[in-house]
Amino acid sequence: HTRYGTVTGVQTCALPILTFLRAAADDLRSLADRRPAIALEVFALLKRLNDGRLVPHRLRHFGKTGDLGDCGKVRVVVDGHPEHRIVVRGTAGAFVVVDVVAVEERADDLAYLLAALRLGRLVDPVRRSDTQRRVARILAARGRGLSGPRSGGG
Repeated sequence: HTRYGTVTGVQTCALPILTFLRAAADDLRSLADRRPAIALEVFALLKRLNDGRLVPHRLRHFGKTGDLGDCGKVRVVVDGHPEHRIVVRGTAGAFVVVDVVAVEERADDLAYLLAALRLGRLVDPVRRSDTQRRVARILAARGRGLSGPRSGGG
């Protein structure tokens, strides 16, 4: 995921450029419409991630999400708004962000549940179906529908 550019005819190596799962980009668009202050903070944090000035806190394996050990979280805190999380997928060893997987509220573990579904970490069909219904209920309670693919999402 390292991009190269040409500056005055000389190839230069740039910092990695963050990529988004399609559903995570949808998260960000929806967030910008619903809570612009949080979206601005998310963009600032994503810039720091991309510049290497912010390291996500690594996630682990939990029963409700499956193994998210290759993922990390970034806390998004803006006064007067619910806490949000940016969930990113990284590489093994030294954490280097590869993809932004989800940008959502922290309440009800919504960001983590979406990440598990989008990355296909819930392999048991019953657990996956239960989690899809749970996410749909959480979003419906917030007046929103499920956007983007429910799993995968490249």
